Order: sequence, then structure tokens, then C-alpha cells
Amino acid sequence: MRTYVIPEILESEATGRIKEVYEDIKEVLKVPVVNFVFRALAHYPTFLELAWEQVRPNMLSVNMEQSASRLQYPGISSVIPILPWSQTYPTYILEQIRGTVDIFRYVNPKLLLITSAWIEALSNRPIKGSGKQIGYIEPGINPMFPRIDLLHPIEADVPLQALLFDIAKTHQAMDVASDFRALARYPAFLKETWHYLKPFVKSSNYPILESRLKKRAVQAAHRHMPFPVIINRSQLEGIYEPKDIAGIMGLVSLFHSFLPGLILDVEFIQRTIVNF
Repeated sequence: MRTYVIPEILESEATGRIKEVYEDIKEVLKVPVVNFVFRALAHYPTFLELAWEQVRPNMLSVNMEQSASRLQYPGISSVIPILPWSQTYPTYILEQIRGTVDIFRYVNPKLLLITSAWIEALSNRPIKGSGKQIGYIEPGINPMFPRIDLLHPIEADVPLQALLFDIAKTHQAMDVASDFRALARYPAFLKETWHYLKPFVKSSNYPILESRLKKRAVQAAHRHMPFPVIINRSQLEGIYEPKDIAGIMGLVSLFHSFLPGLILDVEFIQRTIVNF
């Protein structure tokens, strides 16, 4: 199993200002996890802090809460089986799994909006901001969400490592997303759902749905973000060397391209557990 292909600073490793930013990210996005995009960009702490400060007020607006909610429903038309999980897990475990899926179903559209704003600004198409905030959302992690524990691939046994590698390889990803690291705590669940999800990921319709989601998110960022996101390459040139700027832009682009698929995956998984 390939490990640490994308270097990251885990929550447990964060100190100082990065730890503070991590805590703020969780409070603003209302979830008990710092997602991979932030953990990767934490290796460029000045960029992460500046870029987060620009999207932060947007993500506390009703505008973006509504935009993210609309992205939760990507229009999957594939036949998705409802699996008999009550035969595999006790009720309390099933509720933990459902809660884990709910976390990523809720936060992934927000992450796509954030990376859309960043990639547009870094590509000299800044988000001007509509100036029309239709409401404010108080920060704070949703108490209905369970605590989750991400399993790093190096901690997994050999069969689970092989499964995680297959997930990453099928998605043509450089590493394993937080969503699957969290669900890896329930190996039987992950193995069975991946059996049905994998053909969908490899289907001809999957990239079409990904492209539509990405386009919708970019449009929403430009049309509905009330506050500007204007961080650009010129600003970064006064802070970072060219190789670091390339690294930042590469990571933002990578996650912006990867997140639509995660929205699709989590929606698919959520439908398999509808009858918990």
C-alpha cells in the first residue's frame, strides 16, 4: 500500500497557529473533522491562513449553506441496493456508520465550494462577492454528529490496505480520502459497499456527473458568495518560491477535481443504508 503520497499534518500533529486554524475550520464547517484538503495545505501555513480567512465569512452565510445543500443531490440514476446491515452490525454501530456518512455528505459540498472559490481566484477569476448575505450561521460543531476516528492506511491490516489501495486506484487518486479512512473503521461495511460502488465509479456516467457538480459549484461561488475571495498568484509571489506556489496550486486543483467524486460516492453509500 502506498503511504504518505500527499504529505499532510494530522490533527494530532498540529500545533500553534495551525492547530487554531484547524479548530476554527471545524467550528465554521460544523463538523468534527479537519478534511484532507486542509491537512495537505497546512504544509503551506501562510497560504492556508490567508485563503481560509477569505472563505470563512462566506461559509458562515446562509447563502453557502443553501448552495452546499443543493450540491448534496447529484442526480444519481443508477440502481443502488439497500443492504441488510442489521444482520452484520448491532444498532449502535449502525448509528455510528450512518453518522459518519452524514458528516461527509454534509461537508463535502462545502469543501467543493471552498476549493472552487480558491481555484477561480488563483486562476485570475476572483470571486467578487455579491454583497448580499441573506443570513448568518453561528459556528459550532453539530452535536448530532458522532466523533469519528480516521484510520491511516499504514495502520490497516493487509486485506484492508489492499481495499483502500483499490479505492484510491479506481478513483485515480494519489491517496485515500478522509471519507474512506473513516469508514475503514467498519471493514465489512466498507468492503461490501465498495463492491457495489466500484462499478458505478467506473461507469461512463460518473465523469459526466462529476463535471456537472464542478460546474455548478463554480457558478455558485461566483453568484452566491456574499464576500470576495481574491487570493492570487501575485500575492503568493511575495511569500513563496515558485516551486511552492506550484505545489499550492497543484493541491487546490487536485482536491477541486477529486471532491465531486466524493459527493457522488457518499450519496451512493447513503442510499445503501436508508433503511438502517
